[in-house]
Amino acid sequence: MTLLIFIQPVLWLGILRNYIIYRKRIKRERNDFNTSISPNDFEMKHFWLSFIVLGIVGSIISMVLGIYLSLPWIIIYEALLLINLIIIPGQFFTVLNLLIATALTFVTYKFDLFTYINTEGINTSSTSLSNALLLLVTVFFVSALYMKMFLGNYQSPKIFKNQRGNKVAGYLNKEFAVLPIAVLIPGDQIHALISWWPVFSMGQHQFTIFILPVLIGIRFTIFKSMPKEFFKKLSNRLLWLTCLGIILVVATYLLNGVDNIELISMTVMAVLYLLVLIRTKRKDNKKSKWFSDAVNGLRVIAVRRDTPAEKMGVEMGDLIIEVNNIKVSTEDDFYKATLTSPTFCRLKVLNRQDRIKIMESAIYSDSPNELGVVVIKEK
Repeated sequence: MTLLIFIQPVLWLGILRNYIIYRKRIKRERNDFNTSISPNDFEMKHFWLSFIVLGIVGSIISMVLGIYLSLPWIIIYEALLLINLIIIPGQFFTVLNLLIATALTFVTYKFDLFTYINTEGINTSSTSLSNALLLLVTVFFVSALYMKMFLGNYQSPKIFKNQRGNKVAGYLNKEFAVLPIAVLIPGDQIHALISWWPVFSMGQHQFTIFILPVLIGIRFTIFKSMPKEFFKKLSNRLLWLTCLGIILVVATYLLNGVDNIELISMTVMAVLYLLVLIRTKRKDNKKSKWFSDAVNGLRVIAVRRDTPAEKMGVEMGDLIIEVNNIKVSTEDDFYKATLTSPTFCRLKVLNRQDRIKIMESAIYSDSPNELGVVVIKEK
């Protein structure tokens, strides 16, 4: 039954889009730095890990809560995902897709638009809007886990110019995932289309299990914060928003006499989500220190993994002042200084807290230039 997700176009389009993002990143890094900083396809690795781990987490939550959705809602939602991935590939409207799908389904039932659509053999019965609200809260939770687990783990800087015309590094995140989340569909809607699909009964009610592809992800360019720290804070704020969502779910049950209270609650959560994103971005913009080039040293904008620089503890944002007791201010100075001692390297750096650090490490005798430090090119 879980294999149903593999015949859905949203998943395969997501895989294709992920591969395109990976290839563009590698091409940009090689163009800007003459090398790929993270050569392995970490985007696809994160995609499949989240597919499995967060898909299971989301499905367990969904089954415990008993989230059930109508087939029309699912059709509208998946159509929105396809439009998102094809027409607007740079942005992933995680929350907006859910809200629009719910609103359109509500309008469809409100004005009985099924009288104009051929729905022979398909159960088009309405489902409670509270289920869409429960799904939204679940998506907030798994999105927070996704950010905490995967985003900001790899450094992929892109060179920009700030208002003063100085070169600065920005860290563009385009990662996303498609999660297979199990939901319930009232009646035998899928069985009406696929004869072998199982139908379960509980009392006088029938339902089937459907694997729903849910798109999560976010696009952000970070200029002044450490990416891992940035997404950790954003993740924590989403967890608080999840708690608020739980409170709203309880409130909707207590205020079930209020018309469309669930749709109002979903709109409130969507607005709060947008405000959280804006606030987090503004906090990054208000910080004083850019990842920029400097006249008194060489700014580290990324550190390649499994290299001497990583073993020494060099971090993104460090300012290299001396190499092997030789002051450096350009990339040429840096590599000339490393050649003075081909098998050993001593660095004097100033970190982002303005503290001096002394680092030492042995390096490969045949690769004195492969320290693993990535700096802004002078071109």
